Amino acid sequence: MASDPLYKPDSASERAGPESAPPTRANRLRGLSETPAFYLIYLVFYFTPWFFQLPGLRDALIGFAAVGSFIPVYLYANAGDPYRNGVKPVRTLMAAGYASALSLALIPVVGMSGNFHIYAVTLLAGLRPQRVALLAMAGLSAFYLCASWLLGVTIFEMVLSQFIAVMAGMATLAGFESAQRVSVRERNLRMEAELAALRERERIAQDLHDLLGHTLTTIAVKSELAARLLDADADRARSEIIEIRDAARITLKDVRAAVAGMHVTTLHQELARARSALSAADIGLRVEGEPPDLDQAAHAALGLALREAVTNIIRHSGAEAALIRFAPEGVLVIEDDGQGGELNAGTGLMGMRRRIESLGGEMEIESRDTGVRVTLSLPPPQPDTESLESHP
Repeated sequence: MASDPLYKPDSASERAGPESAPPTRANRLRGLSETPAFYLIYLVFYFTPWFFQLPGLRDALIGFAAVGSFIPVYLYANAGDPYRNGVKPVRTLMAAGYASALSLALIPVVGMSGNFHIYAVTLLAGLRPQRVALLAMAGLSAFYLCASWLLGVTIFEMVLSQFIAVMAGMATLAGFESAQRVSVRERNLRMEAELAALRERERIAQDLHDLLGHTLTTIAVKSELAARLLDADADRARSEIIEIRDAARITLKDVRAAVAGMHVTTLHQELARARSALSAADIGLRVEGEPPDLDQAAHAALGLALREAVTNIIRHSGAEAALIRFAPEGVLVIEDDGQGGELNAGTGLMGMRRRIESLGGEMEIESRDTGVRVTLSLPPPQPDTESLESHP
């Protein structure tokens, strides 16, 4: 939970984080048991025959030397958290080969030499892909059984060592498979979280662009109009200033809602804003038809697309007149008589297209010498879809 950037700890102990709390003995033991070094404890089984037959000085020195030399080789092969990051094949093969050689070389010495064969098999269980590990384990086991039989090892000791090696190897194999699944799941969760954060940033950026781009353009146009009217028509200038104030307040509210993910608009609201903005810019507007009865998502998508199109008309077209036509079947056409020409697909146009296409619709832009026509079409609503008009 503490790794979530949105998490806000409520208490001082939570703010301190889990790292500040002293680890308990159980946690320390659990953490130790999950490291490869923990499994070196099983080397003590090499010395179990000494309880029944005391070794000579030579055998004791050889046994201690074998165990002591194997420990750094084993740790070197398992360096870097192999369960999470995977084993290093060259190191693993080297360590397994050394363990296998010890298991055969120590047969004449008093001690459980087959213990090293068990380590060799479990080391090979970490190889990937899994079939490579299984083949290596099977090959080494066959070699060990044949070599042990030729060197005069008793059947009981061979079978016991091989049985434990198979059990330990399969358990290690399952552990690696489980760790790999956990690693993949964690990686997928991280990717999903990153994608969700990216989508949220894109949504906020697009909403802010749609909101602020249109409103700031309207405020700029109305401010210029109010400045021109101050001497000629003070009442009209005062009215424009009041509209600027109201637009700023509404936009502040919309920005807060957009950041919170609750911004909703409709075609009716955006049509009213379009009339006011185009009028302040001295651009005539003709509206044909009525906004269709659509669900909330479609209303919001078409409304924001209308806002962006009107903003572009005011900013870039140099038009004298604009047309907004509501055609049947959820088709909206926005047209102007401006300069047209080549269009550059900026953030606004890409956002328009993304919103419409996310609902299964299409957007077409036709730029001519006599102006630009934007056609937005949405698929017909599903029979069980609730319209925005039926639930105000």
